Parts: sequence; C-alpha cells; structure tokens
Amino acid sequence: MFSFQHLDYDINSMSDFTLYHDDNLNSLKKHIKEEYVDLIYLDPPFASQSDYGYLSRGNKPETNSASSKAFSDKWTWNDEVNELYENTIASLPELIAQTLMGFQLIIGKSELLAYLSFMAPRLLEMKRTLKASGSIYLHCDQHASSHLRVLMDSIFGRENYLNTIVWCYGLGGSSPRYWPRKHDDILWYSRELNGHYFKAAKIPATSNRMKNQMKKAPDFWNIPTINNMATERNGYPTQKPEALLERIILSTSRKGDIVLDPFCGSGTTLIVSVQNGRNAIGIDSNLTAINLAKERLNNVFN
Repeated sequence: MFSFQHLDYDINSMSDFTLYHDDNLNSLKKHIKEEYVDLIYLDPPFASQSDYGYLSRGNKPETNSASSKAFSDKWTWNDEVNELYENTIASLPELIAQTLMGFQLIIGKSELLAYLSFMAPRLLEMKRTLKASGSIYLHCDQHASSHLRVLMDSIFGRENYLNTIVWCYGLGGSSPRYWPRKHDDILWYSRELNGHYFKAAKIPATSNRMKNQMKKAPDFWNIPTINNMATERNGYPTQKPEALLERIILSTSRKGDIVLDPFCGSGTTLIVSVQNGRNAIGIDSNLTAINLAKERLNNVFN
C-alpha cells in the first residue's frame, strides 16, 4: 500500500512507503528512529555551481514544464552562511568539527566549504538512523568526491569504508584541456566493521575462459545513463537509471528491509525498492519532485 505523508506522520505506522516534503535534516531528526534503516542511498547536490531545470518528458503529463526549475546546486559564502557554519562546528562531535575546520584551512571560507557544512550534519543523522548491519552509498562526482570521502571517514570511520564504485555511463561532453568526464563516484560505507549484508551482483563474463558464464560484478559499473528516448525517463534532471539502483538494492538489502533515500528526487530508489519487496522512505525539499515521485509510485500500485 502506498502512503504519502507530510511532517506529522508517525514513522512507526509506516506501510510500504513514506514520502516527506521537507528539509531532510529536519525529517531525519523528527521522524526516523535510531538504527531503524537497513540501507541508505543518497544522490545529493554535487556542488556543481549549476541550476537544474526539468527536461522534456515527451507525451507524459506536464507535471513539470521544461522551463521550471528543479533545484539549485549553487553555493555561496556570506554572513548568514558563516553564522550557520559556526553553529554547525559548535554542534558537531569534535572529530567531524575538526574535519570541517581542516577543510577551511585548505579551501577557505568558500562555496565548497558551504556545501560540506551542509552535508556534514545530514550525514551524521543518517549514521544515527542506520542499523548495525546496514550500509550507505553516497553518490557524488569530481566536484567534491575527495572531500566527501574524508568527511565520511570522520563520520563513519575509515575502517568502515568498503568501496568506491565507479559508475561508467559513457555520455557527456568533451574538452580540449582534460580527459572527458564519463563517470560518477559512489562511496560505500558500512555502519559497523564487517557487519553489513552483501550478496554480490552477477554480470555476464566477457573472457573466453568464462564464456556464457556469470561472474561477480567488480567496482566499476558499465550501466548506461537515461537517454532522451528511454521509457523510464520522467523529466527530472538528475534521474538515475533503475538498473543502477537495482544493483545497489539487491546486493546490500534483503526483502522486507527499509531503504532510505534522503534526497529522493523523482523517486527512483523508492520505485526499485517496492518492485523488489523492500520498504522505503523518501525525503525531498522540492514539492514538484515529491509530486512526481507520488505519481510514479501510484502507477506502480495501480
């Protein structure tokens, strides 16, 4: 059964799905219990300093016009952000606060530091909600992946780092000045050392020795991005392919587990979860994205 709920919803009575239209920091603190979630996947802003608008969805309902703004990934440093940064530093555990102050020494009070200060308390709350047997996947790219890796080490512990998955998608621009960027990074951490569930995905082998056999997928994934003609395309600008989420969900959660996506966008994580017998929680601050996720989930249940 699908449930679309606002901020006064009691998470303990959750059925298969819960959607929150809210700042995820607030919903994580207010609604999700400690050690409640089995798997977290997050695809947050990448610190790209760009605005993202909805894309054409062909003959699909015009819930989101091509001209409407999906979200902004632009960050700035000003007096208000500086005050928020100081308050964040004061509220965080010492090691995480020192990590942010270390970033300040390297990158200054900059747009990137504003972004990292936004991410730190949210990642800490995600750790609180994750079960001892759980794990977390943080999707990022070259804009902040190296800094996020250090931040994740300070929050989850360097010993709980498992892999950096390289998602190779092929599409994208080119440049005369550097190698064309054709991949994203997905940082994978466990909640506790060796405590996580894992059942490796299998993919077709390509060597002659293993012809017509399956092998365990390595940590680089050749999964196509969503092109303009794909039937799953829904117009959300940073929509990820269902095949990517399916590999993550099937490999690191069991049927009946709870999957959390705190930047759920158009709801792909939730869709894949329910199709594979998982429960899911989605949070997003953009109401249009929440309505699009609701529309897609209703289509699954109807």
